[in-house]
Amino acid sequence: MLIEDEPISDYGMSEEDRISRLVDLTQKVFLAVERELKLTGFWESIPARNKLRAELQRVLLSQEFLSLSGVFDNRKRIISRIMEIAEKNNDIILYAE
Repeated sequence: MLIEDEPISDYGMSEEDRISRLVDLTQKVFLAVERELKLTGFWESIPARNKLRAELQRVLLSQEFLSLSGVFDNRKRIISRIMEIAEKNNDIILYAE
């Protein structure tokens, strides 16, 4: 009989590892968004928005996060939602310290 200390997710990752990766992903996404939003006229610049989308995709598809369930298949929706949240919360992201 096998006794496990931690439940293992469907990708062989413990719940603690999964949470740790999600926290790391969240931090990396936030830093990328914050850095780009600081650019003057970010929301009026299509190239700047495209650059952020590409950066977010690079982060999501990095080897570090591909093992997270649904990241690859839902990357376009995730990026779209991040952009929506960033636009809605622009001032909070830039000025909250």
